[in-house]
Formats: sequence, C-alpha cells, structure tokens
Amino acid sequence: MAARRICTLSIGLVLALAMPVATGADGPVDSNSALFASGGGCYVPPIVQTSALEQLAAVNPEWAPVVNGGSPFSAPVLLHGTAVESHVSQDDFPAGHVSFDQNTEIVLDAADEHFLATGNYFAPNLNNGRPTLELEWETGSYPAWAWAGDGDRIVALGRWIFDCGHPDPIPGHKDGTSIPCLTDTDQPAGVPCVGVVLNYRSELHPPQAVAVIRSGGAAILQGDGRAVPVTQADVYVSADGGGAGDACVVTHKTSLNAILGAPCFPLHAPLAMLPSGSAPLNSRDFSFDVPLPALQGGRDPILRVLTRPTPTLGTTAIAAPLLVVPHLDAASPFYEVTVRMTQTVDRTLPTGFAATLLAGWQRAPASPLVHLRVTVDGVVINDALKPTVPGITIPPGWKMQTELNGGWQEIGGLDGISPDSVGQPTPLSASYDLFLPRTGSVDLHVVAASIGCVDTLFAHSLLADLIRFGFNPADPSTLNRALQLGLTCLDTPERSAGSIDISFGGPKFGASDTTYQVISSNGAFTLEFRIERLDDTPGD
Repeated sequence: MAARRICTLSIGLVLALAMPVATGADGPVDSNSALFASGGGCYVPPIVQTSALEQLAAVNPEWAPVVNGGSPFSAPVLLHGTAVESHVSQDDFPAGHVSFDQNTEIVLDAADEHFLATGNYFAPNLNNGRPTLELEWETGSYPAWAWAGDGDRIVALGRWIFDCGHPDPIPGHKDGTSIPCLTDTDQPAGVPCVGVVLNYRSELHPPQAVAVIRSGGAAILQGDGRAVPVTQADVYVSADGGGAGDACVVTHKTSLNAILGAPCFPLHAPLAMLPSGSAPLNSRDFSFDVPLPALQGGRDPILRVLTRPTPTLGTTAIAAPLLVVPHLDAASPFYEVTVRMTQTVDRTLPTGFAATLLAGWQRAPASPLVHLRVTVDGVVINDALKPTVPGITIPPGWKMQTELNGGWQEIGGLDGISPDSVGQPTPLSASYDLFLPRTGSVDLHVVAASIGCVDTLFAHSLLADLIRFGFNPADPSTLNRALQLGLTCLDTPERSAGSIDISFGGPKFGASDTTYQVISSNGAFTLEFRIERLDDTPGD
C-alpha cells in the first residue's frame, strides 16, 4: 500500500522490531534487494531532505517487480492463501492511481510463503502477529462482488512487486562514522552506507486474475426454487490494473520535470497487455479448485456458472472459455476449473472473464435453510465531516461499503452529501438475499468515509494538480504557493465516518417488521435497514 506519507524515516527504530528471518532459496526475499543500487527498481529519498519534492524518489516508481526490478515488465505469479483482512484504502498516493485500492491481506499457503519478503516479517507490517501478503487492486478496476471476506480462500495471478513507497527503513551509518544514512549517496557522499535495513513489503499488485472461494453458503441450483449448501467461487480476470498496472506510471523517470509532467493519464499502457505478442493476460491459463460442500449423502453434484459482464479495455469483450474437470472420487470431491485465457475464441484471444460459480449437491438431505433478505433503505448524516480548510475546497460526497456474510457491495447515492445534509434522510437502495443454516448468523459490516480534497487529485499528473493550485510553468515564482496548497490538499484525506458491526443469530436472525436504525461507531451516520424472513427451504 502506498500511503500519502511517502517515506517516514524512523531512526529511533531498533532491529528488535523485525521478526528474525532466515533467507534462502525457499525463504523470504531480502527486501534490501529492492533498492536500485542492489539490482532492484526502488529508490529512497535522502535521509536529510531540503524539499518536499525530494520525497518523490520513493514513488519513482511506486512499485517495482521483485524479479528484474529495473524493468516494469514481469511474468505473473500464481499464489494461494486465506484472506484475513479486507478493506478499501484511504491512504493511497493519488498521482499513481485512478481510484483508491481495495486491499486484501492474505496468509499464504506454506508452499507459497517464498513470495514473502523480509519486510513482510517486519513487526509493524505484521497482521495480528503473522506475515501476510497484500493483494491490491483499484476499486475502479475490481468490482465489489469479487472482493474477499475474512476467511475466504483466494487463488490469484498477477504482478509480484515490492511496494517502493514504503521502505520502512532502519538507517545504517556512514562507514567509520556514526552519521545515519540510507544509501551511499547520502552525505558525506562517497562514503559507503553500511548496516541499513529496508523493509519493503512484497505484494500482488495488481492481480490480473482472482478467484475468491467461499464456503458455508447456500443457493438455488435448479428450477425447483430449493436452496442447498454450496461453495461459491467469485472469479474475475481483467487487464485493467489501474495505475499500478500501467507501464507509464511504473517506469522510472530520470528528472523532476519527467516525474511532475508524466503524461500517463488517461491510462494507455496496461502492463497486462504488454509487450505485444507476449502479453501476461494471455500468457497462461488460470486454474483453481472449487470443493463440493462436505455433506454426507449428497447426490447429483453440479457446478453452476452464473456469468457476469466480461471485462475489456476498449475492444469487443470476449469471454474466456472454461474447462471444468470433476474429481468426484476424491476423498473431498472438487471441481478443477481452468479459465482458458490462452484459448482463442473465433481466432481472437479472450479479453477477460467474470462469473460466479456455485458447486453443490442437487439432492442435499438434512439441510434445512432459512431464507432472509437484508435491505439497506437509507442513511441519516449526523456529521458531514466536511472541515473548512483555508485555500482549498472540500468536495461533497461520501463513500460506503457494506459486507454481509462475506459479500461486499459499494453503496451509491451518496455523492451529494454536504453540511446541508445533516439530519436529512438520504434514501439508499441495496439488498442481499441469503440462505442460512439454522445454526448460522447474519453478520453485517458497514464502513463509510467522507470524501476529502485528496480525492480530487486522482488520475492527474502532479503537474496538472500544481497548475490547478496556481502554478504557472512560465513563472517559477508561483511554484511554492501552489506546492503548499497541493500539500495541504494531499493532507486533507477522506475522513472516517465510523463503522457498524452487528450480528443476528437464530431462530429469528433479526427478522422484524420494523426498520433498524443503528449509529456508526463514531456517531457520524445512522444506517436504516430491514431484515425479512422469506420462505424457508426444507431438507430432503
């Protein structure tokens, strides 16, 4: 994740903060290898900075491949694991993004732990004491229905990179002195810098294919309207990687002018499609397993495919064909699924794939289920969270995401939220249908934020934003004022409106004729929603 605070030097940190890690052929990658001087593609600002512009070294580029980091091109890697945290960032550096990232922290399977770097083991980077690998994909490129929830299984294919924007350094010292340093170029120049430890995290950023495999749910598999236990796999394959997946954005620039004025937006160089003739998107197929629910006496297995709009970038959408191989005699039966991105369709390679797959037994004895519908009707804004900041304008609008039993939605209808909205009900329209076992629960998580000035900086070059704040390239004297306003805007982030976490267990699961009104954790909004109980589904 690339935060707005690009590089925070922590001279007071000690090596004890880092979890002991033994590196080797099968162990974590040495994060110090990310540095350009060590053959990687990342750069760090000088340890003593005389201008805010010197911090830009940390995002030039913001991400670099772990392998052959000096080039933006890389071969995709396939990894497997379990999601332990999922959220939308509020801290991305806008000049490298079209929209904020959706971030999923993954505990990798043991066989894939070699994709971790030593920086993933650095104590401040641990997730509840465990090293994780973060999957990041911009929300504008990655639909909410395909986001993971906690505990979901994930198989993902994409760019294995170092997060250059977060070196999290433990400074070394100039050889023979006590002068702190990060690189040999720090003063006094020419004296080697020894003992520095860099804690770049490795990430999958962006992926080009994700399968989120969710167990414990239920759905209707045939026309009799009867729900049965299922394993659900939400699959999304796309060349749209956002800023982190664009060659212009992630190529190192050799001058300040090139950094400021890079003509990358609108994005036009998707790395998933480059180089021509050997594009990563179509370089390999994407395979994963979808297990059948563990259900004694289940009969008539089926894998149902619910197609969704096929992703494409400016061309006719062509969905990849699926190859499904059932393994029904296995100790734990499953379907082996392959999205055939290398297989032409009418002599043309696929542009992507999007679908929800449901694996289950059409005859599922002893599985009575409760059918519920949760409807979000509206929100009352108690605090619009729109501060007055001299010299800049805070735009109207809020963002909200809901997660119900692992399924995400982005909630629309909040673009006009302003101080005038306080106390006024704002109607919303979002609903979930779910089938639960009678021992299950309805688990609703809601998070919201007020849009800040920082949101206006996305999908623009730094130069374009400076001009917006009054910089005239023909008059250098206008730079300092524009730079100060730009930094003020950058430091006026989205403001959290708090969250809601509420659960309802059986036998009623919260079903009621009344509308719930629940206040967020910091009191900024009140959510209005209903829970209805529809016809239950009996077992065979």
